[in-house]
Amino acid sequence: MKKTALIYALWSKNLPILDHYLQTRVRAVIMPGHLIDDSVRQLVANRGCELHVLPTDGSVQQLHVTQRLIAHLTSGVASIGLADDPASRQVLECIATEAATNLPTVEGWLDVLASLARDYDIEITVLNEDVMREGKTLAAWSRAHGIPVLQMAHGTGMGRDYVGETSLSDHMAVAGRRSAEYFEDLGLPADHIHVIGNLQWEILPALAQQRPQLRAELAKAYALSADDHWIVWGTTWNAHLSALDNRDAVEQMEDACRTLLALHEAGLTNVKLIFKDRPAIASLDAAREQFTRIAAANGITDHVRFATDDGRYWAAGADVTVSYESNLAIESMLADVPAINVVTDFGVVAGGAFGANDGVLEAPAAELPALIARLFTDPAFRAASLCRDKTRYHDAGTAGVAVRAAELIGRCAREIRPAAPQYVWQQYLDVESADSVEAYHAYGRSDLVALFSNNPRTAIDVGCAAGSTAALLKQRFPQCRVWGVEMNRAAAAMASQKIDRVLLGKFEDFDLESEGIAKGTLDAVLLADVLEHMYNPWDVMVKLRPYMSPQGQLVLSIPNVRNLTLLDELSKGNWTYASAGLLDITHIRFFTLAEIRKFCRETGYRITQTLNSIDRRLESLWTANQGQALTTIDTERITLKNLTRDELMEVCTIQFYLVLEKEAAAHA
Repeated sequence: MKKTALIYALWSKNLPILDHYLQTRVRAVIMPGHLIDDSVRQLVANRGCELHVLPTDGSVQQLHVTQRLIAHLTSGVASIGLADDPASRQVLECIATEAATNLPTVEGWLDVLASLARDYDIEITVLNEDVMREGKTLAAWSRAHGIPVLQMAHGTGMGRDYVGETSLSDHMAVAGRRSAEYFEDLGLPADHIHVIGNLQWEILPALAQQRPQLRAELAKAYALSADDHWIVWGTTWNAHLSALDNRDAVEQMEDACRTLLALHEAGLTNVKLIFKDRPAIASLDAAREQFTRIAAANGITDHVRFATDDGRYWAAGADVTVSYESNLAIESMLADVPAINVVTDFGVVAGGAFGANDGVLEAPAAELPALIARLFTDPAFRAASLCRDKTRYHDAGTAGVAVRAAELIGRCAREIRPAAPQYVWQQYLDVESADSVEAYHAYGRSDLVALFSNNPRTAIDVGCAAGSTAALLKQRFPQCRVWGVEMNRAAAAMASQKIDRVLLGKFEDFDLESEGIAKGTLDAVLLADVLEHMYNPWDVMVKLRPYMSPQGQLVLSIPNVRNLTLLDELSKGNWTYASAGLLDITHIRFFTLAEIRKFCRETGYRITQTLNSIDRRLESLWTANQGQALTTIDTERITLKNLTRDELMEVCTIQFYLVLEKEAAAHA
């Protein structure tokens, strides 16, 4: 039976939602790599769940579809029906560049998602947006596969759409009724729009109650006087998501500084300007320097501050906020602070963020000084400007947003009906990627990596799974070129993010020399629990031998079939295959310690070190008897007489680890 999974692509600020959802549900969590940090890993592990990564660091190799498309695009303008002129060639170059930048990751995601869908029942996809590359890819793929998409709207969506854009999300979670109206206008059914509040806004009413203390702390942190009037000016820059968007960073800085200068010239000299920028922009230092130059040119350097943090605290601590079609206006309203939206060409074309009854003042940049001055000097006007119906914008109910959001995910998720019980052979034999569940989230084997002592320069991990052990090898030997071989496509994609190269397929099908590994250059070979899965492991060892360098080491781990628990079950007539362990149903070769030694000798290797792992089920037996010269063991059906200490150790062992070197003159 498949396990249940969800695709979770909410930004880090929404992590409490995932925590609440996993409290009562064990789920595999599939997440884009750029959203995963230590807090995510810890949360998922604490809830006893698995975490699977969609790689987004740009290291996904260009795959076949992408390569063919780019080749087609770069073959000439005529190939895609454009005229052969400079403008058309420039358009083609732009398209090819975007394809080369974005399509490898998108195709890699689609490949990984297809593999995960074979091994998991994905119940829902949860995301913050469906217009950028990652969000749109997840939403489109999910809908194509009948998986419901729930968008936790990160913005308020208060403009009006006139460009024909349609939502790829099936359900929309919004902060309040005002946001719901926008998505209804876009054509989303009313019963698919869910008002649950905004997780980040729950703190604002409390901040409003603590305003004096909050202002004192901000004043100390930013060298301000709490007795002055503070204008918090929030930027909203062009994110290049629309050809219509002409919002300009420098223009907003100039608007802010000119407004402050006009207020000072009107006699309001105790007004300070806090220019609140976005911390995630690529050129933050350059933005700070640009603002400083503009403030200096206006002679107001001592009256301005440049801030990137503490957004909600500024919204609650300000005397007035100014922004451009921004959530900052709503955050201010929720904290009982007057908010002004700057009317711009883009805002008008996009439909306007706020209406006459929305509780936000609006004015073009030229009219801002007079409007702000009135807010500071006319108490009645200031009081009338405050929002009265805050639930219109933010309605978290009584349970809290994280709880309501988790409940909503559960309601929107598709019902996963349990499949009919399957026998182990039905689940794991003749099923593509049958071992992928273990492969994706396997932990690295530091104990095996520690066995290498030759400071390798070139290494290969045969059966590398998700690459965790190979990554530890590369971490221990940073100068080492580490390759992997893996049959499972999803696991191979994950491994490719951690090591230098992964060959997708069976080791037996590759010619290492033609792939780029010269004979005599392999310093480290890792065969961790793979030989027992191969039809002809002898041939694999023989083929590896010529590639090993004179100082090369081969580390292998292999199950022990002379295990007392296994022998005891056999004496009862049982040889029961399982999904994992000594009788993993995909094991087709079985070895005792003597046969392992014979196997190594016959394929041209000498053993330099042998270690073992005691079976936990037999640990007490080993501990009680390891000091005796000879031991006799009686089980329900069998008696093993006069076992030496080494024999006792072998029957209590679940797995052996060996370090090998190639024989100088082997007959194999």
